[in-house]
Amino acid sequence: MDNLNTGLIDAMKSYLPKGDNLANTLMNILYLGKEATYRRLRGEVPFTFAEVATISQYMGISLDKIVGAKLNNNAIFNLNLLKNQHPMDNYCNMIDSYIVLFSELVEQEGAELCTSSNVIPPNLYLKYESLSKFRFFKWMYQHEKRFTTRHYEDMEMPDNLIYRQKKFVYLSQLFPMTTYIWDKEMFARLVKEMKFFLSIELISAESLKKLKEELLLLLDEFEKTSALGQFETGKEVKIYISNVSFESNYSYMESNDYHQSLIEVFAINSITSYDDLLFENLKEWIQSLKKYSILISQSGEVQRKQFFKRQRDVVRRL
Repeated sequence: MDNLNTGLIDAMKSYLPKGDNLANTLMNILYLGKEATYRRLRGEVPFTFAEVATISQYMGISLDKIVGAKLNNNAIFNLNLLKNQHPMDNYCNMIDSYIVLFSELVEQEGAELCTSSNVIPPNLYLKYESLSKFRFFKWMYQHEKRFTTRHYEDMEMPDNLIYRQKKFVYLSQLFPMTTYIWDKEMFARLVKEMKFFLSIELISAESLKKLKEELLLLLDEFEKTSALGQFETGKEVKIYISNVSFESNYSYMESNDYHQSLIEVFAINSITSYDDLLFENLKEWIQSLKKYSILISQSGEVQRKQFFKRQRDVVRRL
């Protein structure tokens, strides 16, 4: 028990932002008095299981890190799955959670976002209303049996969700450093999906035209961004085009005091983990993709022009 208590305290100290007082933080999140808090920190009274769970959730500390257990290289994941009963509400909550995280993280020293993508990352296109609507519609069609015959045109995206999505994109582009490694087929995959829904008459030619217009606007935006090497927010971005394909979207976010790994699953969800070993391996894997990639931001002008020309040709065939 002493070892567990010591492991918990050490883990909290390592995750606590610089300048924050551990005792004050615990009093706020556990609703304990000053003396009860210090008795736990001195090891006189062990933390209860409920207190450990609250600390883990609040600070984002992996439970295996708290107990010091790395059996068989296990890691704990948050599934972040949308619930079938109220998918729109849950989707809004998921966007809100990232808004809160981005708001805090972009202010931290050494904050960085890095993503390797085989499909267009949501933090690039969620501010485009038709594209974001298509993303959610596709998820609903695939995972909601009662919506399998519902048309794209019948789905309504609430104004508050549209606002949230635009804020999500804006905040995601405030990281001091962002790195993207793109699969060169990612626009082709999206175009293929749109053509499928047109073929089964769940989306109209008029809606497809609007999606096509937004895709071309997105390409214009990111050709300019890659040429400048920065977002409209003025923050630096590096964009690589990979010569190998990826099986999924992988991302990590980090600062000097925080890190999180994200792996996209089920089209719209990402499982997340704060596990140290997973983070180190995921980061190493994403960075290793640069060996197969060409930097097109503020560099590789010929390759950049060729890439965007190919993507426009694919989109114009819609």
